[in-house]
Amino acid sequence: MKITVKLLAKLGLLPLLAILSVGSVSAQTDIGKTVLEKLTARVAKFWSACAKDIKKYCKTVTPGEGRMIYCMQAHEDKISIKCAFELGEAATSVQTAADALKDAVIACKAEINGVCGKILPGQGRIAACLLSNKSTASAGCTEAIQKIESIAAQ
Repeated sequence: MKITVKLLAKLGLLPLLAILSVGSVSAQTDIGKTVLEKLTARVAKFWSACAKDIKKYCKTVTPGEGRMIYCMQAHEDKISIKCAFELGEAATSVQTAADALKDAVIACKAEINGVCGKILPGQGRIAACLLSNKSTASAGCTEAIQKIESIAAQ
């Protein structure tokens, strides 16, 4: 339990959600939108399951920058089983998505700098470029993209 609380606090959802936020650039970027929606739903379940515990133990804490999670960690021996479960599920989901994105950036570095090098970053344009050029991408890049696609398909 302690590891998952620290993990969720350290990850910080905002940067991950910003990376996945793709707008409506292309139908191919729906993968990012799907992953974003799944993570948002998972985090919403966490907040819903933990609402009473948060109100009981952390009502004076200002949300943001992991403060609420650290507060929950300080009271981890008192939070409900449902809250603890959803916290673990949220941490696992976020960690899986973050790992897949990090792996894709590393594996696709040549493609990002090469074929997608002149693409203006933001709104999923780089992701769309990678997806549209997946057939010519390196094996490592293709595998990393497939991992992200499998997260979206779950």
